[in-house]
Amino acid sequence: MQKRKMPEKGTIEAQWFVTQWDKATSSEKLNLCRAFSLTYDYVKHAIASYRESLKDIPTAEELLDYDPDISWEEQIEIFKNMDRLASLHMQAPSEVIIEIKTALPIASVKTADWHLGDVGTDYDQFKEDVEFIRDEPGMYVDVGGDGYHNIIQPSKVGSSHNQMPVSPQRGLFFLSLKQLIDKIKVLRTGNHNYWSTMAVGEDWENEMARRLKILYMKHFGVIHWKIGNQTYTELAMHKGRFNSSFNLTHVCKQYQRLYRPDARIVTVEHHHIAAVEQYRYNDKECVAIRPGTYAVFDDWAQQEGYYGAHVANPTVIMFPNENKILAFKDMRDAAVYLRSVRSVT
Repeated sequence: MQKRKMPEKGTIEAQWFVTQWDKATSSEKLNLCRAFSLTYDYVKHAIASYRESLKDIPTAEELLDYDPDISWEEQIEIFKNMDRLASLHMQAPSEVIIEIKTALPIASVKTADWHLGDVGTDYDQFKEDVEFIRDEPGMYVDVGGDGYHNIIQPSKVGSSHNQMPVSPQRGLFFLSLKQLIDKIKVLRTGNHNYWSTMAVGEDWENEMARRLKILYMKHFGVIHWKIGNQTYTELAMHKGRFNSSFNLTHVCKQYQRLYRPDARIVTVEHHHIAAVEQYRYNDKECVAIRPGTYAVFDDWAQQEGYYGAHVANPTVIMFPNENKILAFKDMRDAAVYLRSVRSVT
């Protein structure tokens, strides 16, 4: 009879073979040998070493009777450690102090919804504005959400054809951040950027911020601007509730009233139609800001009846030695004013 190998030692197949052999009669053992093309004499001498190799393999009865001996307290600790590991990649600060040591007024540009990669984005104006912010003394910038278009959802497969490939979108966004590296104080994500995070769990903006050493506040944040001797609190977010098509700054003032009455600046992005309002609240001058967009021709917006998207990076001037803020819808108008007051301060 031609010999062939028995099942590999230590495997489930080997365990089955040993079990069958041990409970079989002489005739049944012969049949088992024939089924595997093995001689009886070979199996008789080999079976002992197979039994030895199976000592660490649990039986089915042992597995069914197994009761995991991990206490409730131990499981809580394990979950806390797992949460700490995941939080390194997912959590971001929601309230910070940003200090700019200066005796001169500064400008804080609120820009968002760049939508790099979208067909219809005004790339010429975008390039001019990035260079302007980069080169303007005393001007800083907060980069809000939707920096690149990133249409990846299956439900939007048609719109995904109206864009550049996603990889170079992220590349251009990263390089644009590098252009502004000395001016960026805060970076946030948006719903377009975050579609990738919801799909695969990786937060690209968080990783970019880590590499560039930029403060990343994810979806929203409370920023206490410490400018010289003065402190101005800002509440900023990409998307918000309480939106009104007729009163664009309504959402800002409602968030201030309901959540942060101490806020002096409230910035809400996402809707692409810019507006600025300076008003009095709690006996202090306050500013409501809705940034514009560089996606001036957006297929989805026109399909849904959202008209009026335009480029606008509203800017707030903050003074260091007196409690005074002043807002401009156009950052170049803000720059003209900033140069003037910095020259005489």
